[in-house]
Amino acid sequence: MNRRFVCFAVIVLIALAGCGKQGDDDRLHVMAFSDELYQQQDQLHELVNEDEARLTVFPSVLERLVVELAGHEADILLVDGSLTEAIDPEGLVSLEGMDGVPVQLKGEETTVAVSVDSVLATSFALDHEAVLVLPVYSDKQGKAKKQVEKWQEGEQRGVNGNVG
Repeated sequence: MNRRFVCFAVIVLIALAGCGKQGDDDRLHVMAFSDELYQQQDQLHELVNEDEARLTVFPSVLERLVVELAGHEADILLVDGSLTEAIDPEGLVSLEGMDGVPVQLKGEETTVAVSVDSVLATSFALDHEAVLVLPVYSDKQGKAKKQVEKWQEGEQRGVNGNVG
């Protein structure tokens, strides 16, 4: 009886450890939801230094975007223009003062989205509009905003010093 309890307790602890979040990952999490970026994800991986950021790329699937937004996982979102109706501008960080081309979402007067083309123009040529947004739930808003500014300035091709 005692052995069964010990075995059961060990199995439960292993299961709980496996289901938990993977530590305090200090890296930015860049998530893209675009068929074009999905096809060009090798180039996107070159842009994002994996030591400093995680990159997850999905095709343009509305349901997947909604699930990920509800999960509060991303620090930087790159979203196909066809999916922007699912994004609530109230849940985004203001990008006022950034050099990128502002994209108006749902009549919002404050700039909360910029064109991906204006941020990553040297890295990508997109046929369809895609926007870059920063969600307010991220605890790395400052770091994410600085990264976007560096991409805009073209001074850096990665999150941690891969000068381009």
